[in-house]
Amino acid sequence: DWFWVHNRWKTPAPRFLLTRYKRGIHVPPHIAPKDLKPFRILIRATNWLGDAVMSAPTVRAIKRGRPDAHVTVLSPEKLAPLWKLIPEVDAVLSLPNKSLFGAVRLIEKQPRFEVAILLPNSLRAALEVWLADVNRRVGYRGHARAWLLNQIVPERSRRGPPQHHARRYLHIVRKTGGRTRKWKDAFTLSASSSSTRLALCPGAEYGPAKRWLPERFSEVAKAIVDLTKVQWVLLGTEKDVDLGKQIAAAIGDGCVNRIGETNLEELIAELRTCRLCLTNDTGTMHLATLLGIPVVAIFGSTEPALTRPLGRGHIVIRHHVECSPCFLRECPIDFRCMRAVEVAEVRDAIMSILQPDVVTSAA
Repeated sequence: DWFWVHNRWKTPAPRFLLTRYKRGIHVPPHIAPKDLKPFRILIRATNWLGDAVMSAPTVRAIKRGRPDAHVTVLSPEKLAPLWKLIPEVDAVLSLPNKSLFGAVRLIEKQPRFEVAILLPNSLRAALEVWLADVNRRVGYRGHARAWLLNQIVPERSRRGPPQHHARRYLHIVRKTGGRTRKWKDAFTLSASSSSTRLALCPGAEYGPAKRWLPERFSEVAKAIVDLTKVQWVLLGTEKDVDLGKQIAAAIGDGCVNRIGETNLEELIAELRTCRLCLTNDTGTMHLATLLGIPVVAIFGSTEPALTRPLGRGHIVIRHHVECSPCFLRECPIDFRCMRAVEVAEVRDAIMSILQPDVVTSAA
């Protein structure tokens, strides 16, 4: 009786993703997965572009977790175009504003969900599905929200080297019964372009500590234009407009400035026309990797082991000075981590990716 009482108060943790179910699952060949009674899964997506891209392998693995899975992603409206790219996502619900009860009503209008998986750590995300009366609510403890969850995913051990943020999301898949093998091989959605356009993303939403020096971006871009027949397209948000004007003026005819002019859908379309993306540690960096575009990424205040570009063919440039990574929005001293990155090494990194194309065009 004591063991029964002790276990009675433990948080249940069923493995509702069935890829590791030891008895196996058999669907007769004449029955298509779409004809099965759907097991409806609601995934609450993250609110930042970079985090959303890093969680894409998790969403894809959840869909593959059982043949009857129907996956709906609940996402901020500005990020909805990203989730429409992911073939494993069956439906996307867009949050048009910041209203908690608006989100609850949106969930309640859908056919009932068997489970909600929360990718953000916020209390708000847990409240949305709790108030919408989704029976099973899965996620990390997060910020004072454990009482709203009935399947808490334990944190991974902190021993050993730091692990990429993508692995933290994938840990949810493993703890709910899914497989995550070969997730890196399935990360990229499409092949890279052979265009002569190159993307340059000089901003960073988090703050100036993540931004390489604008005059050095300009010098690199001009050097590449002199060496090859390429055109740069500048990309960024409205916060980066002044920065874009400064860089565009320095590059001259070798660039098109679209900073502050694109929503996410248009940003995706622009990136898909590019051969390469030169960027700081930004959401656009992660989006480019998802689209199969090689990235040259400059890191300073942040840690590549946690947020490096995923996939193959990317180059990270980072000088590990004594105070990095600090993860600050603004550098309180002399910005030594970014000043240590020289124009020549960034130029050479870009040329190492472009060289096969340059040789081909010259021939």
